[in-house]
This record gives sequence, structure tokens and C-alpha cells, in this order.
Amino acid sequence: MLNSYIANKFVKRENINNDDENFIMTWQNWLKNFNPSEIINNFICSRMPVNFIDEKNIIIEIYSSFAGRIPVIIFENAQDFENFITNLFYKGARPENLSQMGASFIYGQKQRFLTLSKKFYSSTEPDYLNLSPEEWRDKSMIIRREHELTHYYTKKFYGSASNNLHDELIADFTGIYAAFNSYSAKIFCHFMGIDGTHAGRFSLYTEELNNTEINELAKIAVKCANNLENWTHTPEFVRMSTQERINFLCELGIKGICELV
Repeated sequence: MLNSYIANKFVKRENINNDDENFIMTWQNWLKNFNPSEIINNFICSRMPVNFIDEKNIIIEIYSSFAGRIPVIIFENAQDFENFITNLFYKGARPENLSQMGASFIYGQKQRFLTLSKKFYSSTEPDYLNLSPEEWRDKSMIIRREHELTHYYTKKFYGSASNNLHDELIADFTGIYAAFNSYSAKIFCHFMGIDGTHAGRFSLYTEELNNTEINELAKIAVKCANNLENWTHTPEFVRMSTQERINFLCELGIKGICELV
């Protein structure tokens, strides 16, 4: 099972239609005529509108990114974010562990957007990073946004975005580097919960594996993270754009990242 799990699922798609103007124009028209809560309840969650707690602190913006232009919905209030996710994805039945979720993205034929909360990233407290709550909340937003944009990018150009270590290595790498202008294997392992100090997210990506395979995958994750950190200090890395780095890591696969540098 482990060999199947770590097999590379990314295959570069050819002849991608990178014209985002149709759905972007729709969102621009909405933003001209409605406030954020109205856009959500009139057009996104029209079948099950959300009773917002703090609708004045919902932001919608069109963000220009390495993955293209994309609408981003930001919730200041964590409960509003969770209620939105519950109504949009789960038909009003709140799932377990929703409090651990801080972001998501929609990628469809007619609709595409990111949705972000202002929770601390990966349930990590600011003291761990020697940051103030305000500083860590700002950096959490950057990590979360760039993380979801990476999933959006791989879905768009590789046809895949899944709960897999390979995806998470790349997405967290992109987010951490964007927030800190550097990458730390120690921080990644803490986020995942494979450093013994934090519950982390690793269990979310290993549900299909047995305990022996999970332990082996954790060792692989640590090795990959250390290799990625070393890679950031090479001239080749410095010369690459964000898109080139993501493409490189997608095509390497977990086995390739284990042998990187």
C-alpha cells in the first residue's frame, strides 16, 4: 500500500485553457453590485444561506497569483468560516474536526475561488515561532493562501489535488517560503505533527495506511523536508520562479524529493 501511496499522481496536462476571464468577470460584476455576504448567500450558498455572525468582516478580492487570477473569500470570524464550509460542502451537517480546517478551494467549470479563515495555521501557537499573535495571524494567512493556491495550480495544470503527502509537501513548502522568505523543515514537521511536539495534520493524509506504513511515511516526510530546506540554498532554486519550483516538485514525486540535493 505504501508504494502505491507514494507513487507520483501528477501528470502535466497539455493545451490548458488558461483564460480565466469569464468567471473573473462574473465576480467583478458581483463585487460592483453586492456586499460579500450577499454574494455568498445569493450566488454561492443560495440553496442553504449562511447566518453570519460578523458579516461586516468578510472580505472578497480578486487575487493575482502564480496560478492566475482567482477570487478569494476571507473570513475574520472563524465560526462564519466554519458555517460557510458546512453549508457549502456538507448540506448543513457539520463534520468532525471542522475546527482544524482553515481554508479550502473550489475548482469547477463555472465556479472557482479560495476561501480562507484567520485561524492560526495548522493549530500552531505563535509562541512556537516566537511571534506575536498578530504577526503569526498575518503569516498564517500568507501560508494558507499560498498553500491553497498551490493545490489550485496543481489541479489546473496537473489535474490533481488530493490529501496526500506529496501534495502537502509542495503546498506547505510554497506557503512557508512565501511567508518567511525561507523554508524550515522543523516548522513543516511541527505543522504535520511528526516532531513529537504537536498533534499536527499528518493523520489527515494517512487514513488508508497501517501503523507500520504511517511510521515509515513519517520518516520519508522528515527526509523530504530536510532535502527541501537544503534545496532552497542552491543557485538552481534561486533562479526558479514559483511556478517552476512547483512544476519541478510535482514531477520529482516523493521518491525524487527523497533524493534531492
